[in-house]
Amino acid sequence: MPSPFPGMDPFIEAKNFWTDFHAHFNTEMVARLQPLVRPRFYATVEHRLIIETPDLRLADRIPDVTILSDPAAPGGGAAVLDRPAAATQPLTVTLPTRTDFREHFIEIHDAEGGEVVTVIETLSPRNKCKGEAGRGEYEAKRDSVLVSDASLVEIDLLRCGRPFEVGAAAHQLGDYRVLVSRPWQRPRAELYAVPLLSRLPTIAVPLREEDEAVPLDLQEAVDAVYERAGYDRFDYATDITPPLPEAAKDLLASRGQG
Repeated sequence: MPSPFPGMDPFIEAKNFWTDFHAHFNTEMVARLQPLVRPRFYATVEHRLIIETPDLRLADRIPDVTILSDPAAPGGGAAVLDRPAAATQPLTVTLPTRTDFREHFIEIHDAEGGEVVTVIETLSPRNKCKGEAGRGEYEAKRDSVLVSDASLVEIDLLRCGRPFEVGAAAHQLGDYRVLVSRPWQRPRAELYAVPLLSRLPTIAVPLREEDEAVPLDLQEAVDAVYERAGYDRFDYATDITPPLPEAAKDLLASRGQG
């Protein structure tokens, strides 16, 4: 059963299925791109390992034994001061935990030399919505691509958080955004701004300047993932965050989902 939304389904984000969607979506895009870019290029799903550990700030420690210089001691020697013995009853403590997770992205490589010619990033809640640390890490990655010889395709299918800088009032340019930046056209780039109730676009994925771009129908890719992952089990009668506009609620009601 297809999604009741004509474009991106916001319940995937709101129901905390983004990690699952992110992995399926990157795999689906590579499967669609591969026959279009071969044999001169090839597409791969890559990942970066993210390790998050809360700051471990150690309290001031009081040692069991302290050695101090004591001018009053014979010969100006050192005085040894014993500290009170440790408590016999243990305390209950909580150790800092480490969280490991992977963020997937796509690279298109030149088949002859292996150079990366295009990077496709699909934003995640961690690098857009959940604090400055994740945003900062992603912005550094983004900047490294934008000063390289590779093209960047940045797909933002999230309603949460602040849009990334695109040289315009991005929050006024649709609920979802797709940025296509080619190195031979920078600082100019293409921005697809997509309202919530609109179909996602077919974008032109750049390769090298002398090569014709290849089409990628994002809506078909999202629809394929929705069906394969079984997201039709969502309860569309529930409220979500960010809240749906009235037009979206009316759409769900008209399709028997509200």
